[in-house]
Amino acid sequence: MIRQIEKPPRVAICRTCKGTGCVENWSSGGELETCPSCEGSGRLVVSCKMMVDTRPYREGERV
Repeated sequence: MIRQIEKPPRVAICRTCKGTGCVENWSSGGELETCPSCEGSGRLVVSCKMMVDTRPYREGERV
């Protein structure tokens, strides 16, 4: 059975900068710069759409 699941958008902490809004740029000597993922806000809007295929297990059937 194939089902489509959709999760509504929600606000989440940016994992790249851990919510600070800035990251260290090691190529320029460790200077802080605006996080490219969240553009400095420290938060992201996250949503998800996926298709789930579930079926019974049958001995000897290839998965």
